[in-house]
Amino acid sequence: MDLYRGKAKMTGDWIIGAAVVIGGKAHILGSESLFPERPAYHRMAMGCGIEDRNLQENGYEAAEYGWEEALERYEENFPKWLELEPETVTRCTRRHDKSNNVLFEGDVIKAESGRLFEICYGTYFTYDPDSDGYIESVGFFKVTHNPQLPPGKFDFPDIRPLGKTESYATLVGNIFDNPELRQSSGQEAGQDAAQSLLMPST
Repeated sequence: MDLYRGKAKMTGDWIIGAAVVIGGKAHILGSESLFPERPAYHRMAMGCGIEDRNLQENGYEAAEYGWEEALERYEENFPKWLELEPETVTRCTRRHDKSNNVLFEGDVIKAESGRLFEICYGTYFTYDPDSDGYIESVGFFKVTHNPQLPPGKFDFPDIRPLGKTESYATLVGNIFDNPELRQSSGQEAGQDAAQSLLMPST
């Protein structure tokens, strides 16, 4: 199952799971399964409930009581979907930094050189020495602003493949909690993740 991350609308907490974005609203699966768990039948409990309500002689009302109780127990085990801030829904890279922190689109990492890179997802171009040209790729990449430009000037961002982050990267924050770390990706984080329909894959 593909993993996404997003901020809970009610609490502002980060939640990781399978996300769905429909009609501008985002939800993430807060349960371990997509399917409701079938509740166990407790004969003694049902019998006591019928006796407490004096339904021993009324089969129709006893059946209605049993039906309502069963539905209530079943609904309690339905998967729980938590509403998210849709602009914060971002993909998991399935990579870690040197401290084993899971990395997501929108995270900002520090390389051993000290430079900061924003993790992005989308279309990017990399130089191919074999063809002596640039190749278009789709996937995760990292971007940093050109150190030769003044702060705030991101006309020529330095874009590179993400690479093996486990060997060089340290997570320092993300662009949602730490907007000052944004490195100008040329697109908003979550732009492609927050599609009109994102179905969890299994």
